[in-house]
Amino acid sequence: MSLKKNRFAVILCAGYGTRMYPLTKNQPKPLLSLGGKPALDYLIEEIMSLQEINDIYIVTNDRFFKHFIEWKTNWDKPMKKMDKSIHLINDGSTSNDNRLGVAKDLDFVFQQTSPFSEVLVVGGDNIPLFRLKEYWLSFLNKKDHFVMALMDEDKERLRRTGVLLLTEENQVLRIYEKPTNPPSNQFCPLLYFLKSSAKHQLTKYLSNEEANNEMGNFVDYLCQVETVNAFFPDKGRLDIGDMESYKKADEIINSLILN
Repeated sequence: MSLKKNRFAVILCAGYGTRMYPLTKNQPKPLLSLGGKPALDYLIEEIMSLQEINDIYIVTNDRFFKHFIEWKTNWDKPMKKMDKSIHLINDGSTSNDNRLGVAKDLDFVFQQTSPFSEVLVVGGDNIPLFRLKEYWLSFLNKKDHFVMALMDEDKERLRRTGVLLLTEENQVLRIYEKPTNPPSNQFCPLLYFLKSSAKHQLTKYLSNEEANNEMGNFVDYLCQVETVNAFFPDKGRLDIGDMESYKKADEIINSLILN
């Protein structure tokens, strides 16, 4: 008799959105309006379509924790109807100066949850334009970790993200976080499918006092000790990392609603 596998999602929402001040001075970036509703709603709706995931953990900071509590009340009934739950986790930070960083935030969640077989990890400002289900189900049938990969010819944008170095079979050899000279035109947004061993590897990675808290740096470490593959979705994603991308995302969402 096989034991039931524990699978859940983690949405990282503990940043302070400083690149979008003053818009995010008193409001968390994932709760900004896109097409008339919070940006985070689109991500929640997509994760809810994954039957294998019943629990969604959202890690935020102490400054915006109450905002997420209020936002969550709109999801309590639909979640209960589908026998799913949203869990809010406060990482205790109060400003951009004392923030934990995304890698430590993920570890913070892992230390408070039951052992898992697979986990979906995604940034709260990433909204996929593709259906997660196809790629998630494919991942469940594989033994390796997977990360989303996209392409961009703009070197200035590549210098602000994690740039991939892949084999012909799309195995990740390295991830270069915010490189001065991008080694490729392929990059990795914060959307990962991780196996259970990621918890131990993250703890081990963070035990190094010189470890960087960028998730790209952790995945760069992970791909050197375990197999990490990249998947290229049939469509991209919306990013609300800065004012320009936020305005563009709002235009795209509104055009999709009208059509």
